[in-house]
Amino acid sequence: MFTVNAQPRRAISAVALALVPVLLVAGCTKDKVVPPKPVINEYVTGVQVDGQTAKTTVETGQLPGGSGAGPAITVPTDATVVNGGSLREPITASKDFLKVRMAIQPVASPAPPSGTATGTPTATKAVSLTPSAAPSGPPAQGFYEVTLGSAASSVSLVVSLAQTLPGTAFVFHYALVGADGAQGEAARQVIDAIPVGTGQVQVSVSWDVDSDVDLHVVDPNKGEVYWDNTKVPSGGELDLDSNADCDLDHKKNENITWSHAPAGTFTVRLDLFEECDTTATNYVVTVRVSGQPVRTFSGKFTGRGDLGGEGDGIPITTFQIAPTPSAS
Repeated sequence: MFTVNAQPRRAISAVALALVPVLLVAGCTKDKVVPPKPVINEYVTGVQVDGQTAKTTVETGQLPGGSGAGPAITVPTDATVVNGGSLREPITASKDFLKVRMAIQPVASPAPPSGTATGTPTATKAVSLTPSAAPSGPPAQGFYEVTLGSAASSVSLVVSLAQTLPGTAFVFHYALVGADGAQGEAARQVIDAIPVGTGQVQVSVSWDVDSDVDLHVVDPNKGEVYWDNTKVPSGGELDLDSNADCDLDHKKNENITWSHAPAGTFTVRLDLFEECDTTATNYVVTVRVSGQPVRTFSGKFTGRGDLGGEGDGIPITTFQIAPTPSAS
């Protein structure tokens, strides 16, 4: 015969009931799934559509697989960039599209230096990854989705890169989505990153053909940094010059930095020194100033170069560096 003590049973029941909400809350917390951070955010800081307003989001899922029902995309098979710079991406399609999707596939390689606090330039590297040598396989988790204001059969994207890149080589995967929602098959683009300095001020330019484009930045003291004056007393320095005098290195990027910039107004100019047998040069200039939004400026050169030097070039923009507050 079993003897049951009623009081302990009631006490046990009360305790058990009190534990139910706690266990339910704990169970909900345990089961919550936090999506992984998109890998592309480690490489890309922004994507714009040149000449039009578009909505840009970063999706956490895998880039969907495409099909022949969606728009077929054409994009350059390879490009060079600098950390902190931007890349102009011409995209064309077999029919109108409303969305561009962009994912990334990292390639194992030594990471470039993240720029220097002291302004000392880092060594550049030769382009080493070719489309034929790029690894196969899908991109990493996460992708940019750019929704156009209206359907188009061609656009130019401006893709801005992080100042600190996890690696010097990677592959972009691009795909287009039509008005019916069907995504076409993705196209791959091999990217080689040339490590350069960053600092408080970083101004860079990239262009699309093998011409000789020269970046000029004038500091508040009228010191002009350019190909024939690579350092100025205020600390400005040109640490990457490309295709000088049509001696083609195919890097098609230039970079000027100040680790600690003087207060005042800076002026950015760009010059087509020599066309090197090309007919048109598309460029994008990127201006990064600590504490200010990143700005990009796109344009095109046509005709012959001017063999320009100090004071030459077309005006791109100006920017201000505020005085450092004095200690009280």
